Amino acid sequence: MKFSKHILFLFPFFTMAHSQSPSIHYTLGMSRPSSHLFELEVAFTNLPGRDKHLDFIMPSWRTGRYVIFDFAGSVQEFSAVDVNEKLLQWAKTDKQTWRVEKRGSSVTVRYKIFANEFNMRTKGLNDEHGFVDPASAFMYVDAYKHLPVRITVKPFVSWHVTTGLDAVKGSKTDFTAPNYEYLADCPIEIGTQKEFEFDVEGKKHVLMIQGEGNWDEKKLIPDISKIIRLTKQFWGELPYERYIFMVHLLGGRGSATEHINSTIIDAQPMQFSSRQGYRRFLATVTHEFFHTWNVKRLRPAGIHPYNFSKENYVKELWIAEGSTDYYEFLFLTRGGWLTPDEYFQALASFAQEDRLRPGNLVQSLTESSFDAWVKHYRDRENAYSAQTDYYVKGANVSFLLDMEIRNSSGNKSSLDDVMKTMYHRFRLGTKGYTVDDFQKVAEEFAGKNLKPFFGDYVHGTKPLEWEKFFGYAGLELVARDTVMKPWLGVQTTDADGGARVTRLSAGSPADEAGLSQGDEIFALNGFRVRSSDFQQRIPEMKAGDRVRITVFRDDKLREFEVTLRNQEIPAYRLAKIKEPSELQKAIYQSWLKTSW
Repeated sequence: MKFSKHILFLFPFFTMAHSQSPSIHYTLGMSRPSSHLFELEVAFTNLPGRDKHLDFIMPSWRTGRYVIFDFAGSVQEFSAVDVNEKLLQWAKTDKQTWRVEKRGSSVTVRYKIFANEFNMRTKGLNDEHGFVDPASAFMYVDAYKHLPVRITVKPFVSWHVTTGLDAVKGSKTDFTAPNYEYLADCPIEIGTQKEFEFDVEGKKHVLMIQGEGNWDEKKLIPDISKIIRLTKQFWGELPYERYIFMVHLLGGRGSATEHINSTIIDAQPMQFSSRQGYRRFLATVTHEFFHTWNVKRLRPAGIHPYNFSKENYVKELWIAEGSTDYYEFLFLTRGGWLTPDEYFQALASFAQEDRLRPGNLVQSLTESSFDAWVKHYRDRENAYSAQTDYYVKGANVSFLLDMEIRNSSGNKSSLDDVMKTMYHRFRLGTKGYTVDDFQKVAEEFAGKNLKPFFGDYVHGTKPLEWEKFFGYAGLELVARDTVMKPWLGVQTTDADGGARVTRLSAGSPADEAGLSQGDEIFALNGFRVRSSDFQQRIPEMKAGDRVRITVFRDDKLREFEVTLRNQEIPAYRLAKIKEPSELQKAIYQSWLKTSW
């Protein structure tokens, strides 16, 4: 491997990695895929004499998803041997650590992991293919995780391997990584997946697709190439030699995870023929590829380096994820996949959704980021009313900050400049950044103190002033609804012949009447209802009407009387003002890369 390629991953410990350092070799097998069991082996050789034992640790989380997983719970049939294949004693010291006695200079541990969660993009194995996020399967020894490793994959029968790891010359199944952190950030696909190689800006790229669908590589590759060029133009470089777009056509909802030189995307097999479905896929590609810089190489201090044994607390996920969300839509517009009017429709809906969510007035962005481990992914019953979303509101505040910088600087600077400067000052290999660092760089380009902005919208819960910031770009937010209609304040889904409440807004008519999330609604004013009935019948009523809602709660029939009110937040539309100033026109044009 080239030293220049991985220098950012070599921590100060690299001087220890000389010829007398331990060698680490992982082996990944899959002799019977239908069992969902991967076979793992980790061999340490040339160990120093000072070690009396080795602690083999299974990570508790994977990169890109800030929640504790139960990877250790998938382990079975653990054993350990010395160089002569003599059994070594071992004992677990906590839920994720296996302490193995050391006898001689070599220790090899073997175990199996049950893998059947493709939808989580962690690990999966069946009779069609296998996938491994290394953090979900490969144990490490903390004292040696800075050392280079070798990985041998044993594919089932005629399967082949796709991964961002460096291939050993002359081998299709042996790979290397400069350290455990790099290994953990390079997912591995094993199966009959299709691969399409293409060059963009002098760098190698691979589109890998596992599964059948209505995709067309002749259309996908040019569009993905355009996304690569747009993103490279933004950041100024492509910080890798080879990048892999891994796509699983598993009927997923478009979820994805970013990695250091690859991404794994779950997509619906038949979404590529419709404009909306195809654009949704390109949006996911844009988002994940932007992460190659923002969060993979421009990292918050709390995850630089990663500590895989426990939570890594950060207050900057609203930047790492939210700003990436913001640029996802902006790049689709700058690249021509969205028209400005379509983008405006999205922004107008973002404004309405922001004002409808009660949790935006309860939890700040920095709190949402810090509490991701215990709240964001937990889908708690009161999440909508008590929490904000660092993805969604992070994108909204990123837009506001972009407009603030453009307006304050007379359109000489923008959030684009902030992101690029942050990347060069805090890129991987230096130190991670904090919210304060981000604020200081933003102030440099805004030419003013942004403490009030960050106090209100980042650390605080002040309502976002959409009209003010849209105005900086010569746009006005106006109500699309001429007549406000009644609402209950619930979202439902069809279930068991009725409608189950999946979301309840705090302070809404339904909330005040005593309804609860999880209630199964069967009747409205004595007549049976399903989800679609609420959308049709409630708007036909008027504010002040009292309706009887019959529900099952804990298998008990209950009835509630709800007094309807008009929904206070209208649907919006976004339009250009009639007489923009020269500054407003300039901001609009430089922001969207289009004419007024």
